[in-house]
Amino acid sequence: STQSTGSSGINAEYGNGDLNEYIEFYNNNTDFVEKLAVTHDENLRKMRLLTLSSMAQDCTEIEFAQLTAKLNLAHSDVEPFIIEAIASGLIKGKINEPEEKVLISSTINRTFKEQQWNLIKTKLELWQKNLVTIQESMKKGHFTIPAIGGG
Repeated sequence: STQSTGSSGINAEYGNGDLNEYIEFYNNNTDFVEKLAVTHDENLRKMRLLTLSSMAQDCTEIEFAQLTAKLNLAHSDVEPFIIEAIASGLIKGKINEPEEKVLISSTINRTFKEQQWNLIKTKLELWQKNLVTIQESMKKGHFTIPAIGGG
């Protein structure tokens, strides 16, 4: 339940909330939202995109039925919405029309917290280790660097 008001409330909804939480915030703060530079319809569209991004975070596929229920979309609007989400870069995936689902290959994190920093740290440490291994192999002559350019 959303108890935040004003700009701190809407910022919290964009950062962590889902569509239903935004609608509750809007219903409790209609005057504030109406004074913003963006319209309620634009906020709904953005919250649907962010909610989809959160839904896709921990799964590899989402059924259209889940999207219609969670995002309050008409069935006919699901495919155009998925296309918009993919075009926006929030998710990467493809539509499986016969099975009425979207197959998720990756998503953008809505918030960047310690877990994401630790994942980046682990990947960078692995890259550094691999670069040292490659460098040592090159010094021993195990690698040949291909000629660049044409002739």
